[in-house]
Amino acid sequence: MVNWRRFDIEAFLKASKGWDEDIEKLQRDLDCLPELPAVSNDSGIHSGNISDLTAQTVIKKLKILDDIEEIKLNKEMLVYAVRRLSKDEIRLLKGFFYPRKPIGIFVQEYGLDHGLGKNLVYAEREKLLEKMRMLIEGEFYDE
Repeated sequence: MVNWRRFDIEAFLKASKGWDEDIEKLQRDLDCLPELPAVSNDSGIHSGNISDLTAQTVIKKLKILDDIEEIKLNKEMLVYAVRRLSKDEIRLLKGFFYPRKPIGIFVQEYGLDHGLGKNLVYAEREKLLEKMRMLIEGEFYDE
């Protein structure tokens, strides 16, 4: 069966910048969940709706744990792809997706170092993205 949906490597790389913070926030949310919620309703007013706070808490906890595991898998996928890149490809990746300087300056410097004009530097970026996409799809998504 052919899967017509392509892995969005560009969105994946952009999202990767916040994964550590996302895990920290989710862990804080998890730590704030009570083990067993206790509710006292002394008002004498009761609704006809059944509310199982224990089940709701467990569902929240499982959702948070699932979100954390998904981010960890994403990080594993990124590490897998990066380990298969050359030093020049890693430099290109860092320059475009984890920049320490404006991208325009990076493009100019990379181009000078490799004898490439701006358009060819962006073409190299596209080759890199395609390589990473294929690596991740091949390892994590193919049947």
